[in-house]
Amino acid sequence: MKKRLELYRRGSLPVYWLFFFGFLAGVVIPNVMWKYEWHQKTAASLYLLAAFADNSLDKGEYFLQVLKMRGSVFLISALCGVSVFGAPLAVMGILYMGVRTGLLLTMSILQFGLQGGIVGLGALFPQYLLYFPCFFWLMWLIYRQSLEIWKSRGLIAGEVSSYAFRVLLCAVVCMGGILLETWCNPPVMEVLMKSLDLF
Repeated sequence: MKKRLELYRRGSLPVYWLFFFGFLAGVVIPNVMWKYEWHQKTAASLYLLAAFADNSLDKGEYFLQVLKMRGSVFLISALCGVSVFGAPLAVMGILYMGVRTGLLLTMSILQFGLQGGIVGLGALFPQYLLYFPCFFWLMWLIYRQSLEIWKSRGLIAGEVSSYAFRVLLCAVVCMGGILLETWCNPPVMEVLMKSLDLF
């Protein structure tokens, strides 16, 4: 048991470091490329316009759209946890989340200045208060479960059921984030866009 715990410690996923490096890449890339390509059209402006336009959607339709988008990624990721693909997916997933967050905030600031940065933060609020811890925990669970396959231990029924239970708890938190994204984020974005008068 002691050896097993030591293996977990050595093979643990450096969640926050991976996110930090991804975030750093997301901050650096637009700053390097800005002077060459992204002065007029940026993903940030498209994202902000899309987020603002989503207010015109029916709430039920918007909920189903967000549920389909977030839920499918969650389900595929969770299933990868019981395969050899889980460990690399967890590493790449955290890096991607960091890059995406860094890109959104940096490009918002580059395109619209400090006000754009505030709107970029608004695009993450309040749903990412649940998404971030849920995502980090899910990636850690996937990585740890997948490592058992890499160690050629195979699938043990007790461990898989424990993994499934934790993933289910994570899914409940993720559903809370989806509800916040559907019903709370659009009013936040609307207030920010109107008060800051970016367009």
